[in-house]
Amino acid sequence: MEPWATDDRQRTGPVSPANGNGHPTSRGFHVPTLGELLFLPLNNIARLDLGFKNILCATGLPDTMDLDVPACLKKLHEWAQHVKAETERNLHRFQSDPGDYENSESYYRVLMMVTVLQQDCGIRYDPDSMKSELFLDSSEGFIHGLLQGKGGTCANMPILYAAVGRKLGYPIYLCCAKGHIFCRWATRDGRERFNIEATNVGLNCFPDDHYMEWPRKIAPKQVHLGFYLRNLDPDEEVALFMSTRGHCLKDRGHLLDAIVAYAHAHRLGPTDPGHFANLMGVLAKEMCLHTKGKLPNSYREWEEFDKIARPQPVLNVLNDIFMRVDKKRPPFRPTRPIQGN
Repeated sequence: MEPWATDDRQRTGPVSPANGNGHPTSRGFHVPTLGELLFLPLNNIARLDLGFKNILCATGLPDTMDLDVPACLKKLHEWAQHVKAETERNLHRFQSDPGDYENSESYYRVLMMVTVLQQDCGIRYDPDSMKSELFLDSSEGFIHGLLQGKGGTCANMPILYAAVGRKLGYPIYLCCAKGHIFCRWATRDGRERFNIEATNVGLNCFPDDHYMEWPRKIAPKQVHLGFYLRNLDPDEEVALFMSTRGHCLKDRGHLLDAIVAYAHAHRLGPTDPGHFANLMGVLAKEMCLHTKGKLPNSYREWEEFDKIARPQPVLNVLNDIFMRVDKKRPPFRPTRPIQGN
């Protein structure tokens, strides 16, 4: 089974490449690029492995240019198999005394998953991450940091638990409180449902009322409108990851690229007010720069965009000639006012 697919019945078929840079596998399946992922139909997004989608949204950032995605996916698979083996090996504990596990095999399996990942795989919360609200290190927001042995945060630990759980066939969803992410076990028939909070040591299963007050108070109307405390759809999960990508870009000064990331997050998750607020915030910063006669930074400068040869356009669609000028001024300033048709 390819590590980016959920199972044999859920692999995506061939995807029309957006830029011709898709990655075919040895079995003939097409592994989508980030650009393709963002425009896949919902049913295809749902078929992709959660961990793969999270890591894919982290690729191409300033500090992930050498990220070894196959190695990350391999370790994620190995961890899932280790959790599975330990869970089955200790199943007799639940069978002999189910009362110790809330009389729920589902609870037992989640507890074992959290315990094995924390004790055997070294998953832990990084208290130093609370010292700054900036995402200068993408490993604090995406699961590749955890897979590389670094401490975690509430932005990536729930993603890892959900990714491992889904590999084991567990019905684990991502949910959002205000300023926090947690997991939820929820069967489709509605018979079993409990929240999973494992950013601390061990497992806690707080009720929804807990998240109404923590970490930030949520108004009942916001829950009624579907903003918070519900199971996220697959496209909304990708929106969450793209929002984290936007944080990493914004905090590193790549404002234009952050706008693109936040715009994708808002498009994929329009009911989340946070995505819209993030987008409006960076747009306001860009407008402020424009009023000062400046342009926001982009990957263009970081990738030495200026050294890329650009051919003379055959058709001047703006009825003007845009020329390179001194970098102290806006890089694309027309030499004379644009004439209307």
